[in-house]
Amino acid sequence: MSTPRKLLLLFAQGSPVPAGTALDVPRLCEALRAHGAEVETLDLDTAADALLDRLDGGAMPVVFRGDSHL
Repeated sequence: MSTPRKLLLLFAQGSPVPAGTALDVPRLCEALRAHGAEVETLDLDTAADALLDRLDGGAMPVVFRGDSHL
C-alpha cells in the first residue's frame, strides 16, 4: 500500500461456514499491518456509536459474514 489505510473489518452474524473454509482473521490482520494498514475489527452487533466513530475517523469498512474468531 502506498498510502497508509485505516481498515475496519466488520463481522456480521451469518450461517456457519464449512469446516476448513473459515477466515483466518489474525493472519489477515497481520498481513495487512505488514503492508502498512491500520486494522481494527468490530462485530456489527456493537453499538452504532462505536461503528460510526470508526467510520468518521476515516476507516474503510470491509464486511465479512460469520464470527471473527478473535
